Amino acid sequence: MIKRRKIFFSLLFIMSFSLSYSITVDTTSVIDNIYNLNFLKAKELLSFHSEKDILINETLNLEMCWWMALESENKDRFSEFLNGLDHFEKTGKNNLTEIISATYRMRYYTCTNKKYKLPFLLMKINYNLANINTPELKNSNPEDYELYILYKSFLELIQDNYSIEKFLSGSGKKQVLIDRIESVIRFGSSTNKTIGRYFLMKYYLDIEKNKSKAFSLITVLHEQYPKNRIFTQLLTN
Repeated sequence: MIKRRKIFFSLLFIMSFSLSYSITVDTTSVIDNIYNLNFLKAKELLSFHSEKDILINETLNLEMCWWMALESENKDRFSEFLNGLDHFEKTGKNNLTEIISATYRMRYYTCTNKKYKLPFLLMKINYNLANINTPELKNSNPEDYELYILYKSFLELIQDNYSIEKFLSGSGKKQVLIDRIESVIRFGSSTNKTIGRYFLMKYYLDIEKNKSKAFSLITVLHEQYPKNRIFTQLLTN
């Protein structure tokens, strides 16, 4: 059985790879097949992607390697994932590629009991988020801006839960961050709605320990990706 600690950051990739690129290829079908664990079909769809979409293609391939490793729990699969990540990190670096690689490292360290390395990666992600030109992003592509809002809000929500300020100022900030995520769930693109549901579900399930709030979100994810055994397990636990 795949352990829960292995999936804490399992969907983070989606909201990072498209922040710097307008999506010129149909990634939705690829993502749907990856999260339904239909890897052969995902590979087939990826083979039709334009060579100019190098970052998108490499990110999707990396995500597929990650899920193949999770699904099989095979050491060789995890080695393939790490090799792919090492290659990815050698590509052109900017704030967004740094975010992508850091979140993948967070996934791996969570799986391998190396959580002591997570604070450094979280600081790295926050630094790169702070250096993204948000006005330009908002004007150039609203869908990309939604992704940025989801990512930033989710990270701040986690950090707020452990902040001393929370006990001094109450839960006002928490509700603001939750409202931002819920706004994207209501009005965002199809892919961003899924990301928002997952983030909010993980917050309620793992941080707030509110199973009743998490359950409704898990139900929707299970309906979207019925072949994903992780969502099935979360629904039945």
